[in-house]
Amino acid sequence: MKNWTSWQPPLLQALPTSLRWWLTDTGSLTRLLQQACEQQFSVNLLRSSWQRPLPDEALLLRQHPARRLFQREVHLLDGDTPQIYARTLVPIKTYQAMRARFKALGNQSLGEMLFTDPSLKRGPIQVACLTPDMAQYVLATRDIEARPDCLWARRSSFYLNGKALLVSEVFLPSNKWSSE
Repeated sequence: MKNWTSWQPPLLQALPTSLRWWLTDTGSLTRLLQQACEQQFSVNLLRSSWQRPLPDEALLLRQHPARRLFQREVHLLDGDTPQIYARTLVPIKTYQAMRARFKALGNQSLGEMLFTDPSLKRGPIQVACLTPDMAQYVLATRDIEARPDCLWARRSSFYLNGKALLVSEVFLPSNKWSSE
């Protein structure tokens, strides 16, 4: 088993200056990235299926680790370049309540769905420095060539009409983060 990710509140981590704002902003990361894109912003659906969560994800969502959750993995792109790897986990009760919305997403941004819903409540942001020995790092890098020593990530639980889902966003190697 890969090492658990050490998720912490942003105040407890020594965040890189170039990523601090990106990691801690409570608004839509999709909107931030759309504004920062040099080329056309798009979403590339990588995978969408029912999978077991990682142990720390099951714990946060209060789900049994053997229970399958709906999982959606995407890249948020600037042109052809992946900037963010995003992983969403949706417990079955949440999925059943919003099945049509999740099925219709395809290559659309989950952020657009979330941040336009008036019932949206966001849990606290947690951040982590992912290393190659962590499962979340392995998931985030399996579709890219560059594999640095560390990738910064954030995650939050979201609640739509009181129903939970978990979104993790991993900042892939990019000059967007290193040039600020």
